[in-house]
Amino acid sequence: MGFYSKSTKLAVRILTYLVSEGADRNRTGRDIARATQVPEPSAAKILQALAKRGILESRKGPGGGFRLASAPSKVSLAHIVAAVEGDDYMVECIGGLKRCIGHPRCPLHDKWAGVKDRMSEFLQTTSLEDMLHASHQIADFVNVRGSFL
Repeated sequence: MGFYSKSTKLAVRILTYLVSEGADRNRTGRDIARATQVPEPSAAKILQALAKRGILESRKGPGGGFRLASAPSKVSLAHIVAAVEGDDYMVECIGGLKRCIGHPRCPLHDKWAGVKDRMSEFLQTTSLEDMLHASHQIADFVNVRGSFL
């Protein structure tokens, strides 16, 4: 079971790539899609959503493209998830209601509310810079072990 859509996971991949390649350099959507192995139409949609939210800057014309709008340490996973999923990404009810309304008779609410709080804290306190360090550690582990599994 995944908590986030494929688009959110791809957004994190794209942003981690941009940071690893130098966040201050413009890259075209096509180049980003190729480098991250994200289908070009999906990459274009994600890049536009990230630019609309101010996570990326975009510039048209020669030398244009996308780049990070602020330091990687200032961009939290919460910003990224909200850009792709929308601001109400944490309102899902584990019990099957359309929204988590905190109803006291919901037998799962107290446990689910705790999970949501911890997840929200994780997303708010984990930055793109943290993701870059994690990706380097994973790559090192895979290179040493020969496999991720």
